[in-house]
Amino acid sequence: MRTLVWFRSDLRLHDNTALHYAARQSTRGVVALFILSPAEWKAHDYAPARIDFWLKSLAELSAALASRNIPLVISTAAKPSDVPGLILAAAKRHTCDALAFNKEYELNESNRDAATLALFEREGIPAHAHTDQSILEPGTLRTGEGRWYTVFTPFKKAAYANLLKHHGSAAMPQLLSAPKKQELIGIASDPVPSTIPGFEYNPAPLDAEQRSWLSNLHGGLAPGETAASKRLAWFAKDRLRAYKAGRDTPSLDATSLLSSALAIGTISPRQCLAAALDVNRELFPKLNPSATPGSSLLDTGSDGVATWISELLWREFYIHILVGFPRVCMHRAFKPATERLRWKENASHFAAWCEGRTGVPLVDAGMRQLRAIGWMHNRVRMVTAMFLAKNLFIDWRRGERFFMNHLVDGFLASNNGGWQWSASTGTDAAPYFRIMNPASQSATCDPTGDYIRRWVPELRGISGKDIHQPWELPLLLRGKLDYPSEPIVDLKRSRAAAIEAFQSLA
Repeated sequence: MRTLVWFRSDLRLHDNTALHYAARQSTRGVVALFILSPAEWKAHDYAPARIDFWLKSLAELSAALASRNIPLVISTAAKPSDVPGLILAAAKRHTCDALAFNKEYELNESNRDAATLALFEREGIPAHAHTDQSILEPGTLRTGEGRWYTVFTPFKKAAYANLLKHHGSAAMPQLLSAPKKQELIGIASDPVPSTIPGFEYNPAPLDAEQRSWLSNLHGGLAPGETAASKRLAWFAKDRLRAYKAGRDTPSLDATSLLSSALAIGTISPRQCLAAALDVNRELFPKLNPSATPGSSLLDTGSDGVATWISELLWREFYIHILVGFPRVCMHRAFKPATERLRWKENASHFAAWCEGRTGVPLVDAGMRQLRAIGWMHNRVRMVTAMFLAKNLFIDWRRGERFFMNHLVDGFLASNNGGWQWSASTGTDAAPYFRIMNPASQSATCDPTGDYIRRWVPELRGISGKDIHQPWELPLLLRGKLDYPSEPIVDLKRSRAAAIEAFQSLA
């Protein structure tokens, strides 16, 4: 048997479910396939930064596969509906007797995968779709009434119970080995393109301060499986224990920076969970005897470990929501009642938000970081999103799309989930009356102002707490700054107006 392995958002050799099992069962070797689908990427608002990261990671994967004599062949789809036929053609061209791939869960991708499986079934060629993008297959966790979970905390408890049931007190999922070197099969790999027309990535130049920060990230945001593995190992060893304390401070390198690796699949969520549990096992070789019944390495021991595992499960939760409530894939609010909100159409406010010139330093720093490197600290994502949806009262979908157009880690489940949480339109969302004050968030999360100064150079001359609310500086000093003299909206009044709008839905 020869198996065609269709790669998508799983660009790694290790702990790759489809690749692992295909290599084990194939007596005539494995052929790897990747399909370039620019029309699909455009329709899904993929950022040039994401495609650049994807192609660089694919090039590294191609070399790693070649070291095991596994050729990577590449096809290009003119339109998304062409993909199943291209896969079948590749299977026949390279005399493959079976197809293996890892599932994707967005609505269009799920439909495409189903069409592929149906086509192969009609052709009499075995095809298997594996669970790999998530730790738990969406749908395996249900409430006592058989419904999909819509609140995170009970979902997390159910996930803990599932992991403990299947993996024991350590809740350690099995990590799968990379394929061994196979015999040469006489198929040449196709070259991986460095760019795709329409997705050319030309990031703006960084200044010395920004370059210095980026160069000291210990491999964070770098493409490829090797960089992701090194970053995970470094983070687990040097940062994970203190994760809870430092995760909300955007000036620090205190988070995993693995969101892009997870989105592209150069690291698996199982590998992340295993690394976290290893740290907890080192700290607490035996479960705490005073822990609550049912507790385990998942939720005892290091606060940093438990908090990071919880963040991994938020990712699982949003994938779960994507499958259980496909309307969120179709630009619709999870809470139908919020579709009646009359969002403002203010082009100048939206442009100011996009360009990082709202006059609110933390918001502007975040938006400029996003545009500069394709990534933004998660706490700042929440603040910038809530400012757009609540203070500017602009449709959250416009912000969601702007983020996807720029994020190197653009992942529909997490991006949509985060935006709907911030806009109070989603599942387990922030209550509509709980609106983050970006000035107080700035003082709390960036107390030194280092993050703001890094990304808003106009404010580097401001010392102390004044950097959080420069509009309170004396008028003479404000006039000397090349920065808005005040926010584009009054924070208190806009907050009150947003609350009133949500109350009108009752």
